[in-house]
Amino acid sequence: MSRFFIKVFVPGPFFEPLTYASDVLIDAGVRVQVPLGSREIIGICAGKADTSEVLETIKSVVTIIDEKPIISRQHQALVDFASDYYLAPPGDLLLSSLPTTLRKGKPLPKPKTETGHNNSPTYALTNEQQHAIDSVDQKANQFQCFLLQGVTGSGKTQVFSELIHRTIRRGQQVLLLVPEIGLTGQMVARIQDQLDGELAVSHSGIADGARTKAFVASAEGIADVLIGTRSALFTPLPKLGLILVDEEHDGAYKNQEGCRYSARDLAIVRAQQTGIPVVLSSATPSLETWQQAELGKYIRLRLSARPGQQPRPTIRLIDARHDKPKDGLSEAARRAIRHAIDHDQQALVFLNRRGYSPVLMCTDCGWIPGCKHCDAKPTLHRQPDSLWCHHCDHRQRPVTVCPECSGLNLLAVGHGTERLEEALTESFPDVPIIRVDRDTTARRRAFEQLIQPVIDGNPCILVGTQMLAKGHDFRKLSTVVVTDADQGLSGADFRSLEHFAQLLTQVAGRAGRHGATGQVLIQTHRPDSEWFERILRQDYDYLATAMLRERQQFDWPPESHLALITARATTSAPVFEALGAIAHQIRALNCPVRVLGPAPAPMERRNRQYHGQLLILGKRSLIQWVLKETGPWAYKKQGKVMFQLDVDPWDLW
Repeated sequence: MSRFFIKVFVPGPFFEPLTYASDVLIDAGVRVQVPLGSREIIGICAGKADTSEVLETIKSVVTIIDEKPIISRQHQALVDFASDYYLAPPGDLLLSSLPTTLRKGKPLPKPKTETGHNNSPTYALTNEQQHAIDSVDQKANQFQCFLLQGVTGSGKTQVFSELIHRTIRRGQQVLLLVPEIGLTGQMVARIQDQLDGELAVSHSGIADGARTKAFVASAEGIADVLIGTRSALFTPLPKLGLILVDEEHDGAYKNQEGCRYSARDLAIVRAQQTGIPVVLSSATPSLETWQQAELGKYIRLRLSARPGQQPRPTIRLIDARHDKPKDGLSEAARRAIRHAIDHDQQALVFLNRRGYSPVLMCTDCGWIPGCKHCDAKPTLHRQPDSLWCHHCDHRQRPVTVCPECSGLNLLAVGHGTERLEEALTESFPDVPIIRVDRDTTARRRAFEQLIQPVIDGNPCILVGTQMLAKGHDFRKLSTVVVTDADQGLSGADFRSLEHFAQLLTQVAGRAGRHGATGQVLIQTHRPDSEWFERILRQDYDYLATAMLRERQQFDWPPESHLALITARATTSAPVFEALGAIAHQIRALNCPVRVLGPAPAPMERRNRQYHGQLLILGKRSLIQWVLKETGPWAYKKQGKVMFQLDVDPWDLW
């Protein structure tokens, strides 16, 4: 019997497929079980190997799992690009792009979708919405990137629904990406309501089996629309005709484990490879996207007003130096919340800090407990009662006696969402308080269950973090209170101000989307900050221009491109020796890039290890060349020092 040699992508530090022997020829894209060292693992066939030699050392394929390929050429092309650009092993990317059950070698299940309700829209399209739809539709079957920039509540989802309808009518599929699991529920409901076709949903918050059925339905062309988070980007869609990226500015599109890819950027690449349009949607575009639109490389489509002449919310500052907050809330904020409740409306109190209190302090000697594994102060939680480090997840019982002076006067300083919830319960005992943060939404479907009363329109007060800041459409929400706006103005990261402005604009946009005029109250000790003045104008172009001008002065992205090399070890010295050697190696290349560092990470000691970093700034092509000359970076280790590469990092932590 003739023997064939095939190439197989396997997980691990392999930038090329490994060669295995087989008694039959196996198609590219088929899952196989192969030996690797002492283990047997799942790999993806990459086709026939060029070699014709019969080598005794080549191991044989153990099992052929699939009858036909589950990885399409389109899927493989996207992985190949991502592997080359982010310098990540293609086997890791390929396997991680599959649902868990398929990675484990389970057989393909029957596909499953949800049927659209095919209802008519509740209101007519505005002229701006119609123009946006027609502009994208005119570019069907050719690549073009659009920026759909609309004020919050301007009906971007209605534009999505009509574009989906037209794409399905042409016999094509649509991929709709949302940044977070919490946004999928409402997006699915709103799209499904007007959808004349089949819909599939994919994200880590649903069961593995359901996710796999959605993968199969999409890959077989049964699902007309796939809605999912960043991992859904890699799902095979043989008739893909349009990609939509909602809230394109959101950092959740940047993967922070394994290959640090940007799903937004790869969505543009996938659209270009497929020859189809892609729409990036946001009220507050990232500066990278906004600049591309300014340069004319992306076509900007504006939605400047809310449908039905609904006005934008009024925004005003509360000077916390004079109206001093009690338990986190000023008197003006309490009056506004009471007014909303008395008029059968809802209020949102926003604080981007979970837990009860960020600091526990002895008032006798000033002692503050620290995390024994990090350069961080643990957050005091009441549910469960603990000092909890949000960086390494270490928990310990709260201290009742100061270990420095044996004092008993321990004070919880500052507010988290737990403490704010407690204060609101005392101030408004007759009103349901709904807290939405990572702690209350850890269970599967907990988010949907928590916000259902809000969607139903029941009078209530929402307390939450950035999980509530974008994408949600609560019909009765009229009042938003931002309790601690100052923390966003003093971040160490060069993107801190951009993220703060986006977050503030997005959370303000939840107010007054239907019916009652919205109001937003921002508590601050720095009301004279020039950035608050710019934010109050509610003109994002004006704000983006100012931020971009500041970036240009220091040649930070998007004026240049950036790569971040981090190193970690159990002691500090080896980290900086290793990073110093890499910096010397890069500088020896005499390439016109800037090398900053090595320097300690913003939090040097984290989760029992010391972290240092090296920044490379310059043209994209030059950075890529430098990284490939000094790589490979995947699984890179020098002694006890482990490295991590992040191309186009979202932050520097």
